[in-house]
Amino acid sequence: MLFPLEPNTPEFAVFTALNVELLYFLEHAIPARRFSRRSLSGSQMAQACWDNVTTKKKFQALNTALKNESEAMRRQLFETVRDNQDFAALFPLRRHALLAFVPRVLMLQLQALCYHLYNGTKDLAGVKAAAGGWDINDHFTDFMAVNGQVCRACGLEKVAPFRANVPDSEQWRADYDHFLCKSKYPIFAVHPKNLFPICRTCNQDAKKTKDMFFCSASGQLRHSFYPYTEGASELVGLDIELNDTSPKVRVRLESDDPVLKSKLDTWNDVFEIKNLVEGRYLSLAHHVADRIRPQSLPDLQAQVARALYPPTPASLGRTEGVFWDHKLYVALSAIDLNLIWSVVEFQEQEHGATGGDAILAGV
Repeated sequence: MLFPLEPNTPEFAVFTALNVELLYFLEHAIPARRFSRRSLSGSQMAQACWDNVTTKKKFQALNTALKNESEAMRRQLFETVRDNQDFAALFPLRRHALLAFVPRVLMLQLQALCYHLYNGTKDLAGVKAAAGGWDINDHFTDFMAVNGQVCRACGLEKVAPFRANVPDSEQWRADYDHFLCKSKYPIFAVHPKNLFPICRTCNQDAKKTKDMFFCSASGQLRHSFYPYTEGASELVGLDIELNDTSPKVRVRLESDDPVLKSKLDTWNDVFEIKNLVEGRYLSLAHHVADRIRPQSLPDLQAQVARALYPPTPASLGRTEGVFWDHKLYVALSAIDLNLIWSVVEFQEQEHGATGGDAILAGV
């Protein structure tokens, strides 16, 4: 994460209740009883799950798979889920092989139920009613009110576009990211601490099913920022490599602490931070010309000097890219801007004037 989630980030009541129900079911499956209404708790949430045919069948299928295993296996699965509910304690332990003891057949049924609880159960009318009538759109609105509109993982994009003249309940909603991916950690598919919205690029393009605790390329364990209390914002910077034709922006991830360095490397690998940020400024001259729009070298120098004031927390939460643009101004302030200006001036004279005038004229 670039920025940790705010301390008062709300949990989604549906996920909280479904997670409790999953834990109850696994505990009461230890004696290998026939699947019945007693396999679930007496809560309204349990009744809503029982009343939905598909959800009930998923619970029943897992119950059958559990009965085919030993009591020791059933107990170990329940205790693994129970003993790893504290996410803050889980991250330092990096238990990427948490479910390595689970046989494949049982794992498939466990995944099927947990996937369904997230994808096919959370939006059921009875389930939402059991959670106080709070649906995921309500939670998304509350989440954004606390954490802002900008993706906390990268700082480069809005979590979702906001439309004027549209009520909160009908705004477009971002997908919720499973910080510990549900394919490898299905027991956390509806854990309320494991789910929060991030931007589409981070979730669907960069992260996908990457493991926060294990690097498949190196075959090594790795550390990860705990998203509720840790972030990379104080550990990153931008440098500018100068040359005569195309100055380059480079992301710097720094820490002398090996654990912090591992967290930075994990964040970079999972969300492709360097590639995305350096891609944003791939043509530094174009970025300066289009975003800063200096009229002269003194104007460029003055604008860079004015922009050195750090962005406010409110600005960081409502405007994408502000964090990284400030880092860029800091990097620009540390170099001789004569070269940058000369490249900008040359490129604009060679390529921009005619085409830009035509666009503005509507040709």
